[in-house]
Amino acid sequence: MRKRIVATTPMIAVFLMLVSGFVFNNWKLGVSFLLLIPLSLILLSDNLPKRIHQNMPLIAIILFLWLTFGFGLAHPGWLVFFLIPLSDMIYRGRINARKLVSIIVTFLYILIGVLYSRSFFPESLQVFGDSFWHPGWLMFLLIPIINNLFFPNKTSFIYFNKSDWKDRIQSYMNTDNKDDEEKF
Repeated sequence: MRKRIVATTPMIAVFLMLVSGFVFNNWKLGVSFLLLIPLSLILLSDNLPKRIHQNMPLIAIILFLWLTFGFGLAHPGWLVFFLIPLSDMIYRGRINARKLVSIIVTFLYILIGVLYSRSFFPESLQVFGDSFWHPGWLMFLLIPIINNLFFPNKTSFIYFNKSDWKDRIQSYMNTDNKDDEEKF
């Protein structure tokens, strides 16, 4: 049955495109139905969770294009790109402190962005004008700052123990001396 559905998906997509164009006079939405063709291959595979995890960037792009061209919802539509890291965390089943910082900052950004223009948000805190979205994205810079300060690991560029620090300085000094000797 899956193979038959995948085989007929192009015909279904063309049918929906023509109905959307001729009946509802919305050709942009109609063209977006063509995105069902690669989506059906992903959703009707044998190992669905693994296939969704592997193709989440493509799925997010398809959903974003569908929301943008089909319904003119590019502004809230960009939120589908958060599905990429979210699906990775769900599929792998582990969240460390560094990922938790990313989740918290992202959640706060969306929460403040949605609540900022509401009437119950205090006017004294509305320092960015009518919308928080544009200057608010700067808070994403907090993710690497917090992670490097409070959760450094061996792959972090600021992680040094005392012996590593001395070794790095000495190797740097030795390479500089060798370069100076080669010049003369």
